Amino acid sequence: MDVPNLENQKSRLTSSEITSLWKQYIQDTMSVCISKYVLAKVKDPEVYSLFEFTLKLAEKHLYVLRDIFKAEKLDLPIGFTDKDVNLDAPPLFTDTFWSVYIHEMTMHGLAGYSISFSVSARKDIRDHYYQ
Repeated sequence: MDVPNLENQKSRLTSSEITSLWKQYIQDTMSVCISKYVLAKVKDPEVYSLFEFTLKLAEKHLYVLRDIFKAEKLDLPIGFTDKDVNLDAPPLFTDTFWSVYIHEMTMHGLAGYSISFSVSARKDIRDHYYQ
């Protein structure tokens, strides 16, 4: 009797995996909106470069997440869009605030990823969070 190679077979996503992926999608769409706003307002070149990196990273995450949701035949969450941010609004905070903000959000993001990693059963999902 042949024993199936389970490593090459993908099991269905668990509810905790779906929840984590859903949460990440919402957070990354919000990050895109905030980053675009900050990039339109911030003057400090170092803070600007941090948010430039953040925007690219969030967009990369969203690309991967869309692929996962599509492959699993799951609807995309309704995330934030360009309609949710007014790039013409006056600056809300100082450049110093934004540098503290990005630090705090990074710490929260890393904590969230470690939790998502620990509740994910599938290797491809764990690999996503590990990256």
